[in-house]
Formats: sequence, structure tokens, C-alpha cells
Amino acid sequence: MMAKKWTLVELAGMSVHQRAELYKNASRLGDTPDGAELKAQIEAAGLPYSDDAALKGDDPITLTMIRVVYSPEGREAAITATKAGEAAMAGVDPLLQAALGVDYGPHNFGTVRAGEIVGTLMRSLGYNRAPNKELPPHCIAKTAATWA
Repeated sequence: MMAKKWTLVELAGMSVHQRAELYKNASRLGDTPDGAELKAQIEAAGLPYSDDAALKGDDPITLTMIRVVYSPEGREAAITATKAGEAAMAGVDPLLQAALGVDYGPHNFGTVRAGEIVGTLMRSLGYNRAPNKELPPHCIAKTAATWA
């Protein structure tokens, strides 16, 4: 049995929480064609689909953050920013914006979660936490730890 096909109008008419639940349901379908198609459709719509509550560890947004931060590009961005005297988040934040769009921000504590993930990465690379620093204006997160 084929899953329901959603239109952009139907997706736009949903609340953020309804879209979040629909996305979670699509994720539960695993790698089935219907699940993958629905997830891609929700992501491509450019509409927020996260709960306003703090992100949980198994939330699709958190999992995307982890993939971005630990990707070769994410690691390089964090290290390059750190070597330039910036917070590692200054390098990673634009990558998270590109990957998550409207689902990355303070509304769901996404910037806090991202900082935790970047911190775990930096510690795993042998860096020690240093004082917080304001981030550049292009970043959604406002402050983040520096690393030495």
C-alpha cells in the first residue's frame, strides 16, 4: 500500500509540530521509498519541521547536526576557525545553516545542541575548552566556547 502523497499546500497548512510528527513518522519508515520520498519532500519544502522543545538525541535534526559536525568538512571548519583564534562554532555554524535551514536556531535549542556536539568533537581531537567568545554576525549562534 502506497503512503499518502502530500502537496506543498498541505505541508504549508500544517503546524510546525504536525510537520515534525510527520517527519518522524517518515523516518520510522526507514529507507523505504515512501519514507525517503516524504522526508525529502518535507526537507525540500523549506518549512520548519522541528518541535519547539529542546532537541533530543535521536531527533532527526540532532542526527543531521552530528553528521555535519563530524563530516570531513565540519571537522575542517572547526579546526580552521580554532586556528584563526575564533570559536570552532564560527566555522561550523554556516554548515549547519545550510544543512538545516529554518530548523537550526535558538527556537528549539538547536544552537545549544550544536555547541554541545562541537564541544564533543573538539575534546575528541585533543583540544581543551577555553573562554566563550562572541560569534561573527553571519552565525545564528551568538556565543560559543573557544578551544586551545
